[in-house]
Amino acid sequence: MKIAVLSLMTFFPLFAGAQALDSEIKQRQQVFSNIEILSEQAEELIDDKNTNWAKLEQVSREIKQQSFLLLDLFPQGSQQGSKAKQAVWNKPQKFSAQLKQMIIGFEQLNQASQERNMHLAGQGMESAQSTCRSCHRSYRSRW
Repeated sequence: MKIAVLSLMTFFPLFAGAQALDSEIKQRQQVFSNIEILSEQAEELIDDKNTNWAKLEQVSREIKQQSFLLLDLFPQGSQQGSKAKQAVWNKPQKFSAQLKQMIIGFEQLNQASQERNMHLAGQGMESAQSTCRSCHRSYRSRW
């Protein structure tokens, strides 16, 4: 009986930890999906000749909020079952710097939408997307 209890006491924390990490992977995948959808919406709003500034401000605020979530969604140990390359955890400072650069672009987009500055909005969007592409090349596995 003692062995069974000890086995369960050992197994459940490991199981709970694995579930938490799996949850973080799913959460970060969802956040990336949200950012992609919102970025497409922002691009369409920016490209529209009659920009709906209120909608662009709402979308850019949501993108900014979603992007900040990513800073906490790559904890050590969450690489198992992830599409991210090991370099995310081996060189976390470089990866974090790229995430922060993406956030800066989305912050610029948000600021531009509040100021109704089309040129700045385009720059912010391009900066964020350029960082996304660079990060995917460096840190995302193809399989």
